Amino acid sequence: MKLNQLTLVLLVTLTASIVVSAQNIVDDQILRQKMEMSEKNLTTYNYSRFAEADLLYKNASLKEDFKAHKSTEGKVDLVNQSGSWNSNLTDENSGKILTWDGYYMNGTEYWKIGKEWTKLQANNTTQIMGDLNELPGQICLCKYSDMKIVGTESLQGEEYYKLVGSPIESIDMGIIGQQLLAAYFPSPFSLPEKLKNGTLDIDSTSLMNNSSIVMTAWVSKNTSLLRKLDINSSLIITPKILGISSPDFRIESKFNESTVYNNFGSPLKIELPKQAQKAPSKKLGTDWRWAVFGSIRP
Repeated sequence: MKLNQLTLVLLVTLTASIVVSAQNIVDDQILRQKMEMSEKNLTTYNYSRFAEADLLYKNASLKEDFKAHKSTEGKVDLVNQSGSWNSNLTDENSGKILTWDGYYMNGTEYWKIGKEWTKLQANNTTQIMGDLNELPGQICLCKYSDMKIVGTESLQGEEYYKLVGSPIESIDMGIIGQQLLAAYFPSPFSLPEKLKNGTLDIDSTSLMNNSSIVMTAWVSKNTSLLRKLDINSSLIITPKILGISSPDFRIESKFNESTVYNNFGSPLKIELPKQAQKAPSKKLGTDWRWAVFGSIRP
């Protein structure tokens, strides 16, 4: 499998070791409302993300296992409308690594893929900043999920509520649908014409019965800010689920993503590298940015 196909495979996060120390002591609904209010006062923050994918493709004559992981470090400055990120995507089978850096400053994006820099004059700066400031979206995901407080835990000396649950059905279906495409498109099996032209009649009940999404969130007891979010999903794909008769195959897909947010409100310095300042300029729509990198977020 080629490395550039990995960009269809991962979503993105960072795991930490912690211990449950208490029971449910605050209402789940109230806590999610406080989370939503807390992000409105954000000025700056950092995040670290680690994501991994484990895909198994098999039929009567083939068994192919594919593993990859992606790590990202990012900074977001809402006051100065800027941000930066650095990502490394590793194919564990071949050991090949794809790296890229990104910056957004003064209404312009700068991307470094390999050793080449490109300056992008995007046509929707509001959308770009919305993409960079991802924390509100993560909080919204928690809001529209059936998450319950299961206790409290300590992270680096601070107490956090721990919530566990799954997204509501419509969001669940969207995530699983994305995972299906991410797992199926780079597969060694021939692509059904119905999937290519968008007329595939997927058995949604069987799809959901053969999938699982578990979310775990850690929310500060003091500030109600989301500190960490883990998303673990699994999916089994067969011809029966896709509503096709052939070819015969089975795809087992697992994605694990963990994101840690920190340094809320701390002074943040984002400096554009000198090489980026000399990068050739292109004027491209915002849709291009994510088409290049598939479903991977920065």
